[in-house]
Amino acid sequence: MRADRLLQVVGLLRQHGRLSATELARRLEVTPRTVLRDMEALSTAGVPVVAERGRGGGFSLLPGYRPAVEELTASEVQALLLTGRVPADSLGLAGPLASALRKVAGSAPPEHGRSAARISDRVLVDLTGWWGAAEELEHFDAVQQAVLADRRLRLTYRPRDPTRTGVRTVDPYGLLQAAGTWYLIAGHGGRPRSYRLSRVLAATVLDEPSSRPADLDLRALWGDLRSQFAGPPGHTIRLSCDPARYELALTLLASQGAGRPRVLDDGPPVVFEVEVHVLRPTVGVLAGLGSAVRALAPPELLTMMVAVAEELLAAYPDVRSPAADPS
Repeated sequence: MRADRLLQVVGLLRQHGRLSATELARRLEVTPRTVLRDMEALSTAGVPVVAERGRGGGFSLLPGYRPAVEELTASEVQALLLTGRVPADSLGLAGPLASALRKVAGSAPPEHGRSAARISDRVLVDLTGWWGAAEELEHFDAVQQAVLADRRLRLTYRPRDPTRTGVRTVDPYGLLQAAGTWYLIAGHGGRPRSYRLSRVLAATVLDEPSSRPADLDLRALWGDLRSQFAGPPGHTIRLSCDPARYELALTLLASQGAGRPRVLDDGPPVVFEVEVHVLRPTVGVLAGLGSAVRALAPPELLTMMVAVAEELLAAYPDVRSPAADPS
């Protein structure tokens, strides 16, 4: 769930007093079911949301409630802004996030608003990106400082070909996390490039302004870089997924070059389409998710799923699953 949407919810309720789930959904461009989940999250975080049923009912805040936005610390603001973009615990922000949500509000001091715009414009997480695992990032803080302060960065970088290890001075555009792996998107030699942070051997923030294009769209740029790296997907598949396994399914499908999902129904179950390169390896990923994910289309994917299941049953004729054992 996006913490910035929770801020919007509280702001709308403070401004309008009472709004129905349908009206909130329209204003936030989400489904009424998503609004209900947001209300549960706010209540859990300690925000006094009141629900009134019947004609003219809706959601409102407890009269007299004033969130303590002036007390938000810098780390709490950062945790709020990055939630939904970055797993809070991956940046050591799980504690500040819990504290910040208790102070959630519809607005923040002006200096925090400027920080919000900067972080939102410079940090992107694409859970459907290249496959990767969580990594130790010794120079993350220096790289993040350069990105947020719009300062040039001197890197000692070891690319995939270690013979090309060397020093590069780059103009940081933004940070990106794709399937657990962090990348710096930066300009070098007049071209945008991606640098895997686990391959950064040293990082020095320079006292020089970064030449970051004023109209840069980080998400669009990442899409271009990713497509150049992976090539065009070959198949569009439709899946039905248990909401509790949706994020895991996206992460695992990223190993098949899965693109950005298109949610057709937010469920439950969640029905979505995604593009992958090859069907057969994708069947292996889906089989590993068991009954949490069901293939719906195309027909050849369903046929392949059944064929693989039959092959597995034939390969282990003397093995019974615990669920099938009546004893």
